[in-house]
Amino acid sequence: MSYPAPLKVLYAIHPNLDTLDFVGPLEVLSWASHTSISAANPNPTPVFTHTVTSLEPTTPTNQNISISRHIPISEAYAQLSTFDILVIPGGGSETVLPGNTEPIHLIKAFAELPKKSDGGIRTILSVCTGSLFLGEAGVLGGMKGTTHPLYYWKLEEVCKGKGNGTTEVVKERFVVNKVDEEKGLRVITSGGVSCGMDSCMWLIENTAGKESKEQAAELIQYAPREGIVF
Repeated sequence: MSYPAPLKVLYAIHPNLDTLDFVGPLEVLSWASHTSISAANPNPTPVFTHTVTSLEPTTPTNQNISISRHIPISEAYAQLSTFDILVIPGGGSETVLPGNTEPIHLIKAFAELPKKSDGGIRTILSVCTGSLFLGEAGVLGGMKGTTHPLYYWKLEEVCKGKGNGTTEVVKERFVVNKVDEEKGLRVITSGGVSCGMDSCMWLIENTAGKESKEQAAELIQYAPREGIVF
């Protein structure tokens, strides 16, 4: 049996990101498979492939862990139209927002890509305070969004006057906005830290089906919680 080509996920990381904001989605999506995984058949038929980009060859997290990139951000820009999903971890907003630094410009560029010729959907998925970067990029205008509970006020502040329309901040583990059919773009924001795992579980089910989601949850021994879908 043949399966769809894996969707390409680009993780844009920045200094002082929260480690779980990045590795949580990576771990969850890495176990998404079109086929059953067992001790006898340990190799998944992947639903997603994974690429990490950043400004520097290694990026320190808020927990003092260094993460190596696969490609420099200049190469990510050059290949941007080939990616299906852009994941934006949180943390480090105290330097990213005042400096208007990456990943803000990468988010803008991804959101402005023309609609896929095959009708496929591109997705931007933020985790925790990564939604602040989406807000600064103007991506959340006219949408609903969430973030870490300590930063609800900040998300409202950042989003004011940016993008097309008002952003409604909601207290949910994740928020899936309706696909913009004109752009072929879907925007997902996740609450604090571990919520990125929940939104990625939803993404697995939406992409590969309920069985794939349940298998991934069982394999990593995780009980996903629900968010809100519009």
